[in-house]
Amino acid sequence: MSTPHPGPPPAFGQPEDPGTTPPQSRGLAVTLLVVLVVAVLALAAWLVWFLLRDDVELGEFEAAPECGTGETEALEELVPGYEREIEETVGSAQDPFGAGWQCRWATTEGAGASVPSAATLVLVAAPVEAGPETAAETLRSTAGESDAQPVEGLGDEALTWVEEGAFEVGCVGVRVSNLYVESCYTAATDYDAIGSMDGVAAAEEAEILARAVVEELPAPADD
Repeated sequence: MSTPHPGPPPAFGQPEDPGTTPPQSRGLAVTLLVVLVVAVLALAAWLVWFLLRDDVELGEFEAAPECGTGETEALEELVPGYEREIEETVGSAQDPFGAGWQCRWATTEGAGASVPSAATLVLVAAPVEAGPETAAETLRSTAGESDAQPVEGLGDEALTWVEEGAFEVGCVGVRVSNLYVESCYTAATDYDAIGSMDGVAAAEEAEILARAVVEELPAPADD
């Protein structure tokens, strides 16, 4: 029988330095670090959103006025004996541009008292939060394909343009807070409606209609 060999048992592998973090502890530390970074980034994003939210401009109109707002003395003068031909809703609460009304009036067919003429009106209220910018974008996109020109002293901003076609149509788009107002006008040059008036002149008449509508808008409610 052999005598036991004194000293430590044979080494099958060097133990890790006791000052080194065990592998499981390192993994936990990395995980905690990632969670901490994500939390900090989320908090920073929330703070940015919160601060910017206070700077978001709110609109004054919770809903667009109905077509009756467009039935002014100016409409009676430019479309004598008019009949309301169209009164339809536009958009919905789910649409980012908002919701409102589209309207159309025209002279009574066959009346013979005046040359045929017609006017249209669009009233769309963008969502209240950030509504003014949304309405401004609606104005720019609607008039964007035409050679639109600014109109002074009408709403918060306004543009006028001419739509070419068999009958030239003059239009004016107006933004009042988060409300988009668009008025268009055209008229024949004779009772047989063979030709239309000049588009620029029609746009001037559309501006008269738009100004009359803006004057009829309800005053915003006090906070």
